[in-house]
Amino acid sequence: MPQPTFISRFAIAAILALPFPANGPWDKPADQWTAADANKILEDSPWTSSKITIEAKFTQKHTEPLTGLISDSDVNLNNTNNVRGVQLSKGSSTPSYFVKWMSAKTMRLALEKMHRMRSNVAGGAQPPLNAKESPDYVIAIEGDEPMRILQNAKEDLHDTVFLELDNGFTLDLANVQFLDGADADPLRTEFHFPRQVEDKPAIDPDSEKVIFHCRGTAKKEMPGRSNAIAIRVEFHPKEMRVQNLPDL
Repeated sequence: MPQPTFISRFAIAAILALPFPANGPWDKPADQWTAADANKILEDSPWTSSKITIEAKFTQKHTEPLTGLISDSDVNLNNTNNVRGVQLSKGSSTPSYFVKWMSAKTMRLALEKMHRMRSNVAGGAQPPLNAKESPDYVIAIEGDEPMRILQNAKEDLHDTVFLELDNGFTLDLANVQFLDGADADPLRTEFHFPRQVEDKPAIDPDSEKVIFHCRGTAKKEMPGRSNAIAIRVEFHPKEMRVQNLPDL
């Protein structure tokens, strides 16, 4: 069996950024979208990122005085050197997180399109798809497992969730919302960030990249399940455009 890997500081997996076609379905009028178009936008577009991460668990072990081996045994703890690190769980149990830039009008229109189709709204003339301007930048993590961890996290999420901007500055979290009611489709955790800082746009729409950082540890650990989340997701605002206009 492979041994757990220990590192001296926090580590997270990297993702590959692949270019998107210049004319995706998002460049068509929303009322012309098919179900495949809406699904493409929601699952494989500049506003989405499928992220496979590594569960990180902070550890404190010690060096056995006789053997020099690192151990977590609670025997003979006197006069031993502590070894702190992060345990990285590998294998098929590694969770998958789906992280999406949900404040984009394109994403919200596609979500409304899918809701109408799932509800079998048909017959007669339908009102045009419509989505109001989101007052915040909103990034969402889908799924009940991330929500379980983050809703009752040990950490203050205002300290562990932020956006790293292309200019080297960071954008702090404004608030977090947990959408888990009957109308939540999909169930998701939404992180809200301000659009304006000192009366100026917080994010340059021509930025090469914006990095979403999120870390949390469940207060109540559940055996056999992920009890920590640590992700770093790159978005590319320069590519998040509809008919060459920014859509963040």
